[in-house]
Amino acid sequence: MSDAIDEQLREGLGPEKAQALSQWAQMERLRFRLDRWLVNGRSRALVALVTEDDEHNKRARKLLMKVSSVADQAFDQAEYTRHRDAVKDSPDFAAAHLAKLVHQPLRVGDGSWITFQTIAGKSFDDVQVLTVLLRRALDRTPAEVGVPRFSAQDIAAACVAVVQDVLHSWTRTPHFGKEPSLTVREFFGLHLPLSHLEPKGRLYDRAQLFQGDEVTLPGERDPLPNPYAAGQGGYFGNAAFIQPLRGMTHGDLHTDNALVRIRPELEPSHYYLIDNARYSAEGPLTRDPVHLVLYVVSRTSDTLSDPQKDALIELLLNPATGPADLVPGWLAGLVTGVHRESSGWIEPSGLATEWRDQTLLSLAACSLMFIGRDSVRDTDKPWYLRLGARALQAFAERHPTARLTRTSAVADSGGSGTWIAHLCREMPDITRAAEEEEQTADLVDLREAALSGLDRAERYREFVRKIGGPDPNTRYGTDGTEGRPEPGEIYFCPLELCDRQERREPGGPLPLCHLPREAAKPMRGATST
Repeated sequence: MSDAIDEQLREGLGPEKAQALSQWAQMERLRFRLDRWLVNGRSRALVALVTEDDEHNKRARKLLMKVSSVADQAFDQAEYTRHRDAVKDSPDFAAAHLAKLVHQPLRVGDGSWITFQTIAGKSFDDVQVLTVLLRRALDRTPAEVGVPRFSAQDIAAACVAVVQDVLHSWTRTPHFGKEPSLTVREFFGLHLPLSHLEPKGRLYDRAQLFQGDEVTLPGERDPLPNPYAAGQGGYFGNAAFIQPLRGMTHGDLHTDNALVRIRPELEPSHYYLIDNARYSAEGPLTRDPVHLVLYVVSRTSDTLSDPQKDALIELLLNPATGPADLVPGWLAGLVTGVHRESSGWIEPSGLATEWRDQTLLSLAACSLMFIGRDSVRDTDKPWYLRLGARALQAFAERHPTARLTRTSAVADSGGSGTWIAHLCREMPDITRAAEEEEQTADLVDLREAALSGLDRAERYREFVRKIGGPDPNTRYGTDGTEGRPEPGEIYFCPLELCDRQERREPGGPLPLCHLPREAAKPMRGATST
């Protein structure tokens, strides 16, 4: 048994991983042959279907092989560990709907691990991921010879059936857990890493463009709560607390992680969940149903018109009474079906109000999640921001006192750029003066209004007078040198909120925008001609 893996598998794994697998397989009297490499969902793991020949037990079988990296501090959070937890916590559900782990994890010298599991559904020919079936039904994926084709309504119904059974058979009952109540920001943290909103995070650059507690978005009449700000502790702050409904959750439920049996016919009750890396016995229960629906939207948005997308927001916010007739029938069936099944599941507990509140917050948090994904089209990301903002507005209307600030959400008439520019430039001095005069709270309100692009010119003038400053120059943005050319670079507002312009003195420091909450931000440069 000189070599226990074939050349194709060796080549795909690379020298170090191939050597580790080959040596271990020889010790176990196993041989592995590559069947095919697989790509599934958004997983970064290297995944292959392999044939295992076991000389000791005189047995051959096909297995799924995964190669993944695990951070040194997160061994207890690895997919293998989470999968074992899921089996321990609910063995009957796992036996029916999860793959079975085989062998112990094999460590590779480069820090990665190789694991094996049985094929979900036992046969690749008889099951298929829901995404492929849905896109095939919508003519977005070519038909395959010998592969059954089902209607979009059938696939949507299968998605609803999966959500229904996960709640009834896996989660079974909700509970609150021992943790204290969470702020909106902390509740968001149950859905996505809040580090995504920090410098170098995948949402940071976009968040810099929407820094206020409120945002004004195309298609919306009034300013709305800013999802980015809510994820950073703004808008609601410590004024709203949520006791999350918790229970056993997949943690990443979507149509690329759910397979259903398709032969001899479509059987939604015979479904299988894969990629259990985010399983938790204490997960937020509203996250998975919301995530599955929004994932379907992300994979099929190219089939929707703009009016249908507008109507879809209304339907997601109000599944029972929203404009289902303005949304494609299969998609309306998915949204209303998931709502119907989840509502029917939660109502006997008397926690329907909490479920509704947390569903709205999950819509907002998951919207940020999709905005941060490379797999989501850039043209769709404004729609997710709008959905998230509308969901937060609906939550705020249900909790009218749960606000960090009390700044009016309706913009005053007139332009806003001039006063914002003055505040931006003078912020360091104004901050010191406000602290001396004990007017910091008013300054915080004005800063949030500026970051939201609202017009507070008169209120700002009054504030400056209150802290002992001169009347702000209404001609701010000019420097008295109009008509005379000046050398050097002109710098503009990096947030595109105001008309402030600065020239950098030769050899001098970069001009700074002082409005961002965390730290001043360099202004945007453009060479003068």
